[in-house]
Amino acid sequence: MSPYTLPFNQFNLTQPIDQRIMNVCHDLLTISLSKYSRVFVMRLDVHMPQEIAQEMIKTFNQRFIEKEKNSGYDPLYIMVREVSSQGNIHYHMALFFDGNQTRNTYPHFQNAERVLQNIIGSEYSASGLIDQCNHGHRNGIMIERNAINQFDLDEVLRQLSYLAKIDQKENVHGKTFFYSRYTLL
Repeated sequence: MSPYTLPFNQFNLTQPIDQRIMNVCHDLLTISLSKYSRVFVMRLDVHMPQEIAQEMIKTFNQRFIEKEKNSGYDPLYIMVREVSSQGNIHYHMALFFDGNQTRNTYPHFQNAERVLQNIIGSEYSASGLIDQCNHGHRNGIMIERNAINQFDLDEVLRQLSYLAKIDQKENVHGKTFFYSRYTLL
């Protein structure tokens, strides 16, 4: 299998971005397209209750990816921490799936909500803490390696650039993002 080259530089970003984060997004999408003929890309946002230690996001991430694997998926992922202007910490996540195995965001949102509910306990409700990132935009976009639709690719790159935006990362302390370990082909 030869490495796929994503036409990344053709996309014009409209906001200042963290180039390290965008490079990881680019690499994860490129690796996915090299590995699979179809890649299903989706986003979700995770909001933790203020009273729950924010370190629990790593536990969420590990358990969520494990649940996805146990459900027959093996997504690559990136998760980025941000702080809103109100001081609320939240996380943006992008997942890269084998598009021959999934084409629907619903089971993945269900898995995320179940994992989060298990972590935060019964005194909180996970309902509404997993945002489906579909406010005026499509979420869950299929990219086909041999027939790339430029409109779809531009939309995926726009969504990934949202993870890399510099805005709301200024007051984040510690590690700002984590992602699937990968080796470029």
